[in-house]
Amino acid sequence: MQAATTNRGLLFGLLAAFFWGMHSVIVRYLTSDMGGLQIAVMRLFIAAAAIYVILRVLGAGVSINLRDWNFRLAVLSTVVNYIFFHIGLERTGAANAMVLENTAPIFVLIFLYFFAKAPVGWRDLLATAIAVTGVALTVLPDFQTGGTRFTGDLLEIAAGLSWAVFLISSSRAMQETSSTPERLNFLFGIFLCAGILMVPLGLIDPVMPSARDGLFLILLGVLPTALAYYLWYEAAARVSTLSATLMFALSVVFTFVNAGLFLGAEITGAGLIGAAMIVLAVILTSVSKAE
Repeated sequence: MQAATTNRGLLFGLLAAFFWGMHSVIVRYLTSDMGGLQIAVMRLFIAAAAIYVILRVLGAGVSINLRDWNFRLAVLSTVVNYIFFHIGLERTGAANAMVLENTAPIFVLIFLYFFAKAPVGWRDLLATAIAVTGVALTVLPDFQTGGTRFTGDLLEIAAGLSWAVFLISSSRAMQETSSTPERLNFLFGIFLCAGILMVPLGLIDPVMPSARDGLFLILLGVLPTALAYYLWYEAAARVSTLSATLMFALSVVFTFVNAGLFLGAEITGAGLIGAAMIVLAVILTSVSKAE
Protein backbone atom coordinates (compact mmCIF):
# COMPACT_ATOMS: atom_id res chain seq x y z
CA MET A 1 0.00 0.00 0.00
CA GLN A 2 2.79 2.40 0.92
CA ALA A 3 4.68 1.55 -2.28
CA ALA A 4 1.57 2.24 -4.38
CA THR A 5 1.11 5.61 -2.64
CA THR A 6 4.74 6.54 -3.25
CA ASN A 7 4.59 5.49 -6.92
CA ARG A 8 1.45 7.56 -7.40
CA GLY A 9 3.26 10.49 -5.83
CA LEU A 10 6.21 10.05 -8.19
CA LEU A 11 3.86 10.01 -11.18
CA PHE A 12 2.17 13.21 -10.02
CA GLY A 13 5.62 14.77 -9.53
CA LEU A 14 6.77 13.81 -13.02
CA LEU A 15 3.65 15.34 -14.57
CA ALA A 16 4.16 18.50 -12.52
CA ALA A 17 7.76 18.74 -13.77
CA PHE A 18 6.55 18.39 -17.35
CA PHE A 19 4.16 21.35 -17.01
CA TRP A 20 6.65 23.39 -14.98
CA GLY A 21 9.08 22.96 -17.86
CA MET A 22 6.84 25.25 -19.92
CA HIS A 23 6.66 28.22 -17.60
CA SER A 24 10.08 29.81 -18.16
CA VAL A 25 9.58 29.60 -21.92
CA ILE A 26 6.09 31.17 -21.85
CA VAL A 27 7.15 33.96 -19.46
CA ARG A 28 10.26 34.67 -21.55
CA TYR A 29 8.04 35.06 -24.60
CA LEU A 30 5.63 37.38 -22.76
CA THR A 31 8.40 39.65 -21.44
CA SER A 32 9.01 40.86 -24.99
CA ASP A 33 5.71 42.78 -24.67
CA MET A 34 4.91 43.02 -20.96
CA GLY A 35 6.72 43.68 -17.69
CA GLY A 36 7.64 40.71 -15.54
CA LEU A 37 5.72 41.87 -12.46
CA GLN A 38 2.54 42.48 -14.46
CA ILE A 39 2.84 38.95 -15.87
CA ALA A 40 3.33 37.56 -12.36
CA VAL A 41 0.18 39.23 -10.99
CA MET A 42 -2.03 38.23 -13.90
CA ARG A 43 -0.67 34.70 -13.78
CA LEU A 44 -1.57 34.37 -10.09
CA PHE A 45 -5.14 35.59 -10.53
CA ILE A 46 -5.73 33.34 -13.54
CA ALA A 47 -4.40 30.38 -11.57
CA ALA A 48 -6.62 31.26 -8.59
CA ALA A 49 -9.64 31.43 -10.90
CA ALA A 50 -8.79 28.02 -12.38
CA ILE A 51 -8.50 26.41 -8.93
CA TYR A 52 -11.77 28.07 -7.85
CA VAL A 53 -13.58 26.57 -10.85
CA ILE A 54 -12.19 23.12 -10.01
CA LEU A 55 -13.38 23.43 -6.40
CA ARG A 56 -16.88 24.42 -7.51
CA VAL A 57 -17.02 21.57 -10.04
CA LEU A 58 -16.06 19.16 -7.25
CA GLY A 59 -18.79 20.65 -5.09
CA ALA A 60 -16.25 21.53 -2.41
CA GLY A 61 -16.41 24.58 -0.18
CA VAL A 62 -13.92 27.42 -0.59
CA SER A 63 -11.95 28.53 2.46
CA ILE A 64 -8.61 30.11 3.36
CA ASN A 65 -6.91 29.35 6.67
CA LEU A 66 -4.96 32.53 7.34
CA ARG A 67 -3.92 31.27 10.79
CA ASP A 68 -1.81 28.44 9.35
CA TRP A 69 1.86 29.42 9.60
CA ASN A 70 2.80 27.10 6.74
CA PHE A 71 0.22 28.91 4.61
CA ARG A 72 1.54 32.34 5.56
CA LEU A 73 5.10 31.29 4.82
CA ALA A 74 4.07 29.79 1.48
CA VAL A 75 2.30 33.01 0.47
CA LEU A 76 5.25 35.20 1.45
CA SER A 77 7.79 32.97 -0.31
CA THR A 78 5.57 32.88 -3.42
CA VAL A 79 5.51 36.69 -3.57
CA VAL A 80 9.29 36.94 -3.13
CA ASN A 81 9.92 34.13 -5.61
CA TYR A 82 7.69 35.63 -8.29
CA ILE A 83 9.34 39.03 -7.95
CA PHE A 84 12.86 37.65 -8.33
CA PHE A 85 11.94 35.06 -10.96
CA HIS A 86 9.98 37.33 -13.31
CA ILE A 87 12.36 40.30 -13.07
CA GLY A 88 15.34 37.98 -13.46
CA LEU A 89 13.81 36.33 -16.51
CA GLU A 90 13.69 39.73 -18.24
CA ARG A 91 17.49 39.75 -17.99
CA THR A 92 18.54 36.16 -18.67
CA GLY A 93 17.50 33.14 -20.74
CA ALA A 94 14.69 30.71 -19.97
CA ALA A 95 17.05 27.76 -19.58
CA ASN A 96 19.37 29.65 -17.23
CA ALA A 97 16.41 30.80 -15.15
CA MET A 98 15.09 27.28 -14.67
CA VAL A 99 18.49 25.77 -13.93
CA LEU A 100 19.37 28.42 -11.35
CA GLU A 101 15.98 28.22 -9.67
CA ASN A 102 16.78 24.54 -9.24
CA THR A 103 19.38 25.42 -6.63
CA ALA A 104 16.31 25.29 -4.34
CA PRO A 105 16.87 21.63 -3.29
CA ILE A 106 20.26 22.52 -1.89
CA PHE A 107 18.77 25.38 0.11
CA VAL A 108 16.10 22.94 1.31
CA LEU A 109 18.86 20.68 2.62
CA ILE A 110 20.55 23.58 4.41
CA PHE A 111 17.29 24.78 5.96
CA LEU A 112 16.36 21.29 7.14
CA TYR A 113 19.79 20.83 8.74
CA PHE A 114 19.91 24.15 10.60
CA PHE A 115 16.25 24.61 11.48
CA ALA A 116 14.89 21.05 11.64
CA LYS A 117 18.15 19.54 12.96
CA ALA A 118 18.09 16.88 10.24
CA PRO A 119 21.36 14.89 9.95
CA VAL A 120 23.66 15.67 7.02
CA GLY A 121 26.08 13.02 5.76
CA TRP A 122 28.97 12.87 3.32
CA ARG A 123 26.64 12.24 0.40
CA ASP A 124 24.73 15.42 1.16
CA LEU A 125 27.97 17.41 1.25
CA LEU A 126 29.05 15.84 -2.05
CA ALA A 127 25.69 16.74 -3.55
CA THR A 128 26.13 20.34 -2.44
CA ALA A 129 29.57 20.55 -4.04
CA ILE A 130 28.25 19.06 -7.30
CA ALA A 131 25.31 21.48 -7.35
CA VAL A 132 27.53 24.53 -6.75
CA THR A 133 29.81 23.40 -9.58
CA GLY A 134 26.79 22.94 -11.82
CA VAL A 135 25.57 26.45 -11.08
CA ALA A 136 29.05 27.84 -11.80
CA LEU A 137 29.13 26.09 -15.20
CA THR A 138 25.67 27.40 -16.04
CA VAL A 139 26.45 31.05 -15.31
CA LEU A 140 30.11 31.02 -16.43
CA PRO A 141 29.51 32.68 -19.85
CA ASP A 142 27.39 35.41 -18.25
CA PHE A 143 29.91 35.93 -15.44
CA GLN A 144 32.69 36.40 -17.99
CA THR A 145 30.74 39.03 -19.91
CA GLY A 146 28.99 40.59 -16.91
CA GLY A 147 26.16 43.00 -17.53
CA THR A 148 22.45 42.37 -17.58
CA ARG A 149 22.47 38.59 -17.98
CA PHE A 150 24.65 38.07 -14.92
CA THR A 151 22.31 40.30 -12.90
CA GLY A 152 19.44 38.14 -14.10
CA ASP A 153 21.30 35.00 -13.04
CA LEU A 154 21.81 36.38 -9.52
CA LEU A 155 18.11 37.20 -9.28
CA GLU A 156 17.26 33.63 -10.32
CA ILE A 157 19.49 32.21 -7.60
CA ALA A 158 17.60 34.42 -5.14
CA ALA A 159 14.41 32.98 -6.62
CA GLY A 160 15.79 29.52 -5.88
CA LEU A 161 16.34 30.49 -2.24
CA SER A 162 12.78 31.74 -1.81
CA TRP A 163 11.46 28.72 -3.71
CA ALA A 164 13.15 26.47 -1.17
CA VAL A 165 11.11 28.13 1.58
CA PHE A 166 7.96 27.57 -0.47
CA LEU A 167 8.82 23.89 -1.03
CA ILE A 168 9.41 23.23 2.66
CA SER A 169 6.32 25.04 3.93
CA SER A 170 4.07 23.58 1.25
CA SER A 171 5.40 20.04 1.60
CA ARG A 172 4.87 20.06 5.36
CA ALA A 173 1.37 21.45 4.95
CA MET A 174 0.47 18.83 2.33
CA GLN A 175 1.66 15.97 4.52
CA GLU A 176 -0.95 17.04 7.07
CA THR A 177 -3.83 17.01 4.57
CA SER A 178 -6.09 14.06 3.81
CA SER A 179 -8.13 15.13 0.78
CA THR A 180 -7.87 16.82 -2.60
CA PRO A 181 -10.24 19.71 -1.65
CA GLU A 182 -7.96 20.55 1.30
CA ARG A 183 -4.96 20.78 -0.99
CA LEU A 184 -6.88 22.77 -3.60
CA ASN A 185 -8.06 25.27 -0.98
CA PHE A 186 -4.50 25.71 0.30
CA LEU A 187 -3.33 26.37 -3.25
CA PHE A 188 -6.27 28.68 -4.05
CA GLY A 189 -5.44 30.74 -0.98
CA ILE A 190 -1.78 31.05 -1.96
CA PHE A 191 -2.54 32.23 -5.50
CA LEU A 192 -5.24 34.68 -4.40
CA CYS A 193 -3.36 36.20 -1.43
CA ALA A 194 -0.05 36.41 -3.30
CA GLY A 195 -1.82 38.04 -6.25
CA ILE A 196 -3.48 40.64 -4.01
CA LEU A 197 -0.17 41.46 -2.30
CA MET A 198 1.52 41.92 -5.68
CA VAL A 199 -1.15 44.14 -7.28
CA PRO A 200 0.69 47.42 -6.47
CA LEU A 201 3.83 46.08 -8.16
CA GLY A 202 1.87 44.87 -11.17
CA LEU A 203 0.45 48.37 -11.68
CA ILE A 204 3.92 49.80 -12.24
CA ASP A 205 4.14 50.61 -15.95
CA PRO A 206 1.28 48.28 -17.01
CA VAL A 207 0.86 47.28 -20.65
CA MET A 208 -2.36 46.22 -22.36
CA PRO A 209 -1.73 42.65 -23.52
CA SER A 210 -2.50 41.73 -27.11
CA ALA A 211 -4.90 38.90 -27.97
CA ARG A 212 -1.92 36.60 -28.47
CA ASP A 213 -0.43 37.67 -25.13
CA GLY A 214 -3.81 37.00 -23.49
CA LEU A 215 -3.83 33.46 -24.85
CA PHE A 216 -0.35 32.77 -23.51
CA LEU A 217 -1.26 34.34 -20.15
CA ILE A 218 -4.18 31.92 -19.86
CA LEU A 219 -1.92 29.00 -20.78
CA LEU A 220 0.63 30.21 -18.21
CA GLY A 221 -1.96 30.55 -15.47
CA VAL A 222 -3.66 27.20 -16.13
CA LEU A 223 -0.94 24.72 -17.16
CA PRO A 224 2.44 25.50 -15.52
CA THR A 225 0.80 27.31 -12.59
CA ALA A 226 -2.59 25.94 -11.46
CA LEU A 227 -2.21 22.42 -12.88
CA ALA A 228 1.51 21.96 -12.18
CA TYR A 229 1.25 23.22 -8.60
CA TYR A 230 -1.80 21.02 -7.97
CA LEU A 231 -0.02 17.93 -9.29
CA TRP A 232 3.04 18.73 -7.18
CA TYR A 233 0.86 19.19 -4.10
CA GLU A 234 -0.66 15.75 -4.70
CA ALA A 235 2.89 14.40 -4.95
CA ALA A 236 4.07 16.25 -1.83
CA ALA A 237 1.22 14.70 0.15
CA ARG A 238 2.61 11.24 -0.61
CA VAL A 239 6.41 11.55 -0.43
CA SER A 240 9.06 13.20 1.75
CA THR A 241 10.02 16.88 1.50
CA LEU A 242 13.34 16.13 -0.20
CA SER A 243 11.78 13.69 -2.66
CA ALA A 244 9.13 16.27 -3.57
CA THR A 245 11.90 18.82 -4.09
CA LEU A 246 13.77 16.45 -6.36
CA MET A 247 10.75 16.16 -8.64
CA PHE A 248 10.82 19.91 -9.26
CA ALA A 249 14.43 19.58 -10.47
CA LEU A 250 13.26 17.32 -13.30
CA SER A 251 11.59 20.36 -14.89
CA VAL A 252 15.07 21.50 -15.99
CA VAL A 253 15.12 18.84 -18.71
CA PHE A 254 11.77 19.93 -20.14
CA THR A 255 12.80 23.60 -19.98
CA PHE A 256 15.94 23.01 -22.03
CA VAL A 257 13.94 21.18 -24.68
CA ASN A 258 11.19 23.81 -24.83
CA ALA A 259 13.65 26.73 -24.90
CA GLY A 260 15.45 25.20 -27.86
CA LEU A 261 12.26 24.31 -29.74
CA PHE A 262 10.16 27.42 -29.20
CA LEU A 263 12.60 30.24 -28.44
CA GLY A 264 15.46 29.12 -30.65
CA ALA A 265 17.73 29.42 -27.61
CA GLU A 266 21.29 28.21 -27.93
CA ILE A 267 21.87 25.47 -25.41
CA THR A 268 25.56 25.37 -24.54
CA GLY A 269 27.46 22.27 -23.52
CA ALA A 270 28.39 23.90 -20.22
CA GLY A 271 24.73 24.68 -19.54
CA LEU A 272 23.69 21.08 -20.20
CA ILE A 273 26.45 19.74 -17.97
CA GLY A 274 25.53 22.26 -15.27
CA ALA A 275 21.87 21.23 -15.39
CA ALA A 276 22.80 17.55 -15.26
CA MET A 277 25.03 18.16 -12.24
CA ILE A 278 22.27 19.95 -10.35
CA VAL A 279 19.85 17.09 -11.04
CA LEU A 280 22.54 14.57 -10.00
CA ALA A 281 23.09 16.52 -6.80
CA VAL A 282 19.47 16.39 -5.73
CA ILE A 283 19.30 12.69 -6.67
CA LEU A 284 22.24 12.03 -4.35
CA THR A 285 20.52 14.02 -1.64
CA SER A 286 17.30 12.08 -2.07
CA VAL A 287 19.09 8.71 -2.01
CA SER A 288 20.95 9.76 1.11
CA LYS A 289 17.73 10.58 2.94
CA ALA A 290 16.00 7.44 1.70
CA GLU A 291 18.71 5.32 3.29
